[in-house]
Amino acid sequence: MNCWHCNTELIWGGDHDIEEENDTYSMVTNLSCPECHSFVEVYYPSEETLKEYKDYEKTIQKTKRKRNS
Repeated sequence: MNCWHCNTELIWGGDHDIEEENDTYSMVTNLSCPECHSFVEVYYPSEETLKEYKDYEKTIQKTKRKRNS
């Protein structure tokens, strides 16, 4: 993954399990840029959040099909 600001490849700093303290996300990954010193955190959704996203997408698709019928 490259830095948004300078396009340099980011350095992985570590992954941290956050399921105990966060209902929406299960893991956070820390990345840093060796060129411009930006810091990036990437949050990975929990299993429950992923299920909710999938269910929502199904609902949207059904609504679109009904409108096009």
